[in-house]
Amino acid sequence: MRNIFTLILIILTVALAVSYSVNFYTGKKPTELPVQFNKTAQPETPAFQMPNSDVNLMPEEPDMANTDVYTGVLALEKSIGKKLSIIARSSNNKEVIARIDQLSKQLETDVTLVLAAVNKKEQWYRNEFYQVLIGLFAVFVLFTAIMIMGYVSIKKFVAQSLMISGFKPVQTSSDEAENPILTAVGAVAAKLAVKIGENRYLFDADKAVRLNTVQKNVLSEITDEILFLDKAGSKLSPEELYLLGVERLNEKNYTEANALFEHIRRDDSDFAAAWYMTGYIAYLNKKYDVAAENLAKACMIEPENDTFQSTYGSTCLKLKRYSEAASALEKAAALKPEDAAVWNNLAHAYIVSGETEKAAEAFQKATDLKPDFHEALHNLGLALGRMNKQEEALAAFEKAITAKPDKHESMYNAACLYALLGKREGALKNLKKAIELSPEYAKKARTDKDFESFANDAEFKAIVG
Repeated sequence: MRNIFTLILIILTVALAVSYSVNFYTGKKPTELPVQFNKTAQPETPAFQMPNSDVNLMPEEPDMANTDVYTGVLALEKSIGKKLSIIARSSNNKEVIARIDQLSKQLETDVTLVLAAVNKKEQWYRNEFYQVLIGLFAVFVLFTAIMIMGYVSIKKFVAQSLMISGFKPVQTSSDEAENPILTAVGAVAAKLAVKIGENRYLFDADKAVRLNTVQKNVLSEITDEILFLDKAGSKLSPEELYLLGVERLNEKNYTEANALFEHIRRDDSDFAAAWYMTGYIAYLNKKYDVAAENLAKACMIEPENDTFQSTYGSTCLKLKRYSEAASALEKAAALKPEDAAVWNNLAHAYIVSGETEKAAEAFQKATDLKPDFHEALHNLGLALGRMNKQEEALAAFEKAITAKPDKHESMYNAACLYALLGKREGALKNLKKAIELSPEYAKKARTDKDFESFANDAEFKAIVG
């Protein structure tokens, strides 16, 4: 398709160039192009008449306005010869001198006109040369493009032919053994099955949506063979369609990926990964109702899949279905207890449900697994603060700030705890940094009850304004 588009673009370019050349030539024959002599430029003085003579010294001039340069020059030559013959018949020296002077002026005028015509003739031929050159270049570009596209097509055809002819026959039956195409298709199918078996991680939903460059290249090789089988008329299996969908998903072509996964679901309603992928795509597009419906189906088919449960729980959080979220995330945490993100999401489900102690435990678990998890550290500080464990909460906020030095939310909360604990220096230091990063904290601090003890503090007033 891309080659066809390129060819069309090149043909349009050539057409424009040829069209331009045709427009240039329209109505401009070579004999008409040289500049026309301006009759008003000819001397207006009457021809010199010899005294007591009826002989006109200046014979009739050739009409150079309606002839080309070369015809005009020949006519001029004849005219000059005739003039010289008249001069030769004259016996009066004064008359001869006068005649020669007049003839010289006339000749100068004629020569000027001839030179002007020659220059314009030369310019016309130069323009003609450029037009021909442009046309030749356009034809060359078109020819080169056709040759390149032909070469690519032939190369692809040869490669496919070699693929077909390069496999050793698999003796299944006498008919198949005699058909090299069927033999090649069978060999590709067997080779593909081996590759799929060696790369089962592609069916791990969590890994399939986060492939690195090497894994994408492996997947591309697999899908090339799948497409070969499809063109050969083989019916693709749900697993092969799934891999095509995973490739489209990693290319962020969500429309085609979703269509492939839905096709799998229609043919095989128990293909859990297809249900998960349609739910995952809906989640990415913020269609949380659709996502929850598909993810719930995936979880029902494979309840022991931690990725399915975790994503379903996160989707329920978006929908504020906290009880369902907690249930799914608890299952995910039990299936994959080393996943800090699962514990953090579970803690969030707990804290919005009012189960602060459970939330603090889950946040603590997440930070134990990932010490620089600043989001979990901040949330742990909030949970401990609600439980009036101010010292522990302050320590969590300080760790969050260390993990992320620009986390102004933790700085402000740390400043509040320092103030409540009567630690003026720590309170003012963190408050000042928080306001520098986010000025709206100044207004908030002026009315915050945590800073009531700083009401008359000059430095506090200077910081909050």
